[in-house]
Amino acid sequence: MEQFVTLLVENPLYLVIAVIVSIAVLLLFLKKILKLLAVVAAVSILYVAYLYWSGENIPETVKSVQQAVDESLRKGSDFLRNFGDTD
Repeated sequence: MEQFVTLLVENPLYLVIAVIVSIAVLLLFLKKILKLLAVVAAVSILYVAYLYWSGENIPETVKSVQQAVDESLRKGSDFLRNFGDTD
């Protein structure tokens, strides 16, 4: 790994290429995440519409889903915070 870093630092052309590739990978990843969020939003809207048409109580259901999403986000943020720790 040290040799790779040294190679990048000593050769600016390689460093520029590595930065461009890294940015491209990051943008592709973000694009996939946005597509996933759009699908989740669409499915959520369809679910709420189904609940409306079937006569279920929407506010209670939405609150339970909101709590589940909040819990998942909290767990995800805790994971990301602890991801870099090597204790």
